[in-house]
Order: sequence, then structure tokens, then C-alpha cells
Amino acid sequence: MIRKFTMMAAMLLIALPAAADFQTVSRAYEVALGDITVPTSQNGRILFKQCDECDMESVRLTPNTQFVVNGRNVRFDRFRTIANETSDADSVPVTLLHHLESGTVVRLSLTVK
Repeated sequence: MIRKFTMMAAMLLIALPAAADFQTVSRAYEVALGDITVPTSQNGRILFKQCDECDMESVRLTPNTQFVVNGRNVRFDRFRTIANETSDADSVPVTLLHHLESGTVVRLSLTVK
């Protein structure tokens, strides 16, 4: 019994320093399509609200930003057209992956029916 306890304690001591090295690089937000404003160009800034009571946030798009609709990569202009033509925008989920250090959007993902 003492041997098992000693092994478990040793494993925990080895694992603790590894857990301390984690750093958050990106943050993902899932918002309703009705809570975002897609800019007119890919070099613009997307505006979004995390919740109904939250203030609008602004994050920069770049030429490297990926645009995904229903699991398929699309160009920015196609993404914008689909986003603008989607009815019932409040029930359509959008996932925004925000790179925290650069302050840019890595990927925008939209799921429509």
C-alpha cells in the first residue's frame, strides 16, 4: 500500500511542473451570427459581442484568416455573402478563433442549413 502511495506521489510531482508551462495562445468564442458585424474587406475588423450584456469587441482580420462555412474553407467574399444572406441570424452559430498575442482572427467558422 505504501509503495502504491509513493508511486502516485512521485507521478504527481513529475506532472506538476509540466502543467505550469501551459500558456493560453488563442481563445475561441461561439456567438450568434446576429451578434457579429463582418467588415467589407478582409483587412478590416470584425465586431462581435460575447453575450447580450457584453460590450462590442473588435478584432482584426488578416490575409491569413481562414473562413469556413459548413466545414469547408471559402474565400472572404463568399463567407461575407453567406453571412449577410442568412435568415434568422440569431440562431446561426459562428465560432471565432482569436490569437491573443497578435490580436487577430485566426479562423471564422459559420454553420448554416
